[in-house]
Amino acid sequence: MLHRRTLLASALTVAAAASVPKATFAAQPAPFKLYDTHAHFYPSDPTKYPYRPDVAAAVKTRVMADPHTPEVNFKLWDDNGVEMGTGVQYNALYFADNRYLLYVAAQNPQRIVPVVIVVPDDPATPAALARMAKENRIAGARTFQLPDAEGNMQLTADASKGMWEAANALGLTIVVFLNPAKEPQALPAALTKIAAFADRYPNANICIDHLTLSAATKFGPDFGLGPQHRALAQHKNIYFKYTTFVTEALHAANVPAKDFLEHAVGLYGADHMVWGSDLGNTQGAYSEFVKVARESAAGLTVAQQKALFYDTAKRLFVPGGHGRG
Repeated sequence: MLHRRTLLASALTVAAAASVPKATFAAQPAPFKLYDTHAHFYPSDPTKYPYRPDVAAAVKTRVMADPHTPEVNFKLWDDNGVEMGTGVQYNALYFADNRYLLYVAAQNPQRIVPVVIVVPDDPATPAALARMAKENRIAGARTFQLPDAEGNMQLTADASKGMWEAANALGLTIVVFLNPAKEPQALPAALTKIAAFADRYPNANICIDHLTLSAATKFGPDFGLGPQHRALAQHKNIYFKYTTFVTEALHAANVPAKDFLEHAVGLYGADHMVWGSDLGNTQGAYSEFVKVARESAAGLTVAQQKALFYDTAKRLFVPGGHGRG
């Protein structure tokens, strides 16, 4: 089992260096509603919803003191013009025990679309995806991958074929967090393998979490989006998530988020990018997350902004999956 603290080791170092003052402010509303594709939900109730046995002590202390229930998150959404969002299973707390997320999504179907965590090579995963798509209206599943030096990973192993076939049949979105922390040179090979799976399973959408920039430490003229990143733009079922994690990494590298985002949108298209806050994980004021993201999009057209902040997410994260193509 891959643990989030291992996968995020290098990324959190970058994010920690990006600590900037988080000012509270009254945000001016956007000319359209927002869709937050990366919000975590959790209560301070380890009796009813037990934490994973290896939960980090710091995470446990934080979530007990600052739970992110629907009431808490919806208030933040309402104050910042967010209509709805994707509830992303919180790996650091629950791993693949998706019960709380599915519970709150069932209670709030107009505001939360669930994305669960599954183990790609678990033989039970295909049936679990089919059941959750039907009974819980999940839009997809998220997985954390640590490629080896050749880009090999659990996600693309033969044993994961069943998961891909189920996602393809149901029209689900597979959200992939890639972090080659131990093998930085593995990222290009891993992206090439993901591109091949996009071709093999064209009815399953793939969303690259955090634009893979969580593992980047240097930004050149291409803003860290090398040839393998650029090749992904040719695959119409691959999408990219632009998050607070990305903007903080950019800040740490002294790269203007506005310049980066305009480059990324020019490469992938706003119709293949979505925005997510990482609410409940990244620390800071939610209003600041929204403000920074919207300011970085100021150079985009209104149509591009609406696609990035709302339209693409609604099309990508379909409750129950979008069915067979």
